[in-house]
Amino acid sequence: MNPSDNDRVMLQEIINQPNAWQATIQQVEAQGSLLREILSSSEEVVFTGCGSGLNAAMAITPIFQHVTGVRARAVPAAEIVFFPETVFVSGVRYAVVLLSRSGSTTETVRACHVAIQRSIPTLGITCSQESALARASSATVVLAAAKETSVTTTQSLTSMILTGQVLAGIVAGNEPYLSQLRQLPALGGKVIAGCSELGRALGEMPSLSKFAFVGSAANIGLAREAQLKMKEMTLLPSDSYPILDYRHGPKSGVDAQTLITVFTTDRTRSVELEFIAEMKELGGRVFVLCERADGTIRSMADWVFEVGSGLPDFAREILYMPPVHFLAYYKALALGLSPSTPANLSYWIATRDL
Repeated sequence: MNPSDNDRVMLQEIINQPNAWQATIQQVEAQGSLLREILSSSEEVVFTGCGSGLNAAMAITPIFQHVTGVRARAVPAAEIVFFPETVFVSGVRYAVVLLSRSGSTTETVRACHVAIQRSIPTLGITCSQESALARASSATVVLAAAKETSVTTTQSLTSMILTGQVLAGIVAGNEPYLSQLRQLPALGGKVIAGCSELGRALGEMPSLSKFAFVGSAANIGLAREAQLKMKEMTLLPSDSYPILDYRHGPKSGVDAQTLITVFTTDRTRSVELEFIAEMKELGGRVFVLCERADGTIRSMADWVFEVGSGLPDFAREILYMPPVHFLAYYKALALGLSPSTPANLSYWIATRDL
């Protein structure tokens, strides 16, 4: 299938991510004093959203807690709306960070109002200045440079995660960490140049028709987002799990048509090697996303992509997403589908009864 004009725009949105990241870092740092004021007195920060917004929250929370030492949790927005007592307890100072590309998703906007009713400071992260979330939140980060025309999120998602990382560095007053994050736009350009053809080759491979994405810590959120991208764009079976949890049942479906993508960390290398060996024994195909691959990983995996960032865990994570974006994009085109306008989806979701 030849890409439509909309699909060509989406490809440019994938490629544009480093530019969006550069603008994101500059914008969040420019608002640093206000954002620190909102978050720094909190004993626990709750990150929330729906769909990709929730996946971003799940990627941010381990990073935020690691960098700041402040408790952080990711919660679906609807849980705040319907079961606030399971999220908030008396006597704890909270802040709520709400992530929504459109700023109009009903559950996320209602969650903001629930927090306000409880006198909890709120921070909205969105791509729309005029949205309901931007108007309601105590403060807002508007990622205008990451806004997309495609229904499918790519640069907005990675920019929201990066926003959470920069927030963590600001709250912690951790200049070395912020300096690491400032390297991501330049590194992202190299990653995109290096992974686009591999992503296309994997996407156009007809023998791959089932997908799983696994990781640890912040990479659990990335795995969830990768699953969502694959399922939205290709309509093919896709799973996401913490890496070791995939062995507790989901591995029953692994066969030669299954591509298991492993988002690696430095700390979990030994269990990753064991996991890869087991997936290979089951007949699965393995794609490893890593900082650097040694000879052991190269001998075990079917495909490897090294980001080569020189950055540690909790800094480099978003560099793993462009290869997945290319994989899902080209798989959708190979199936005759439009990756930018998935079936049954719209730019944002409204819930009438909220």
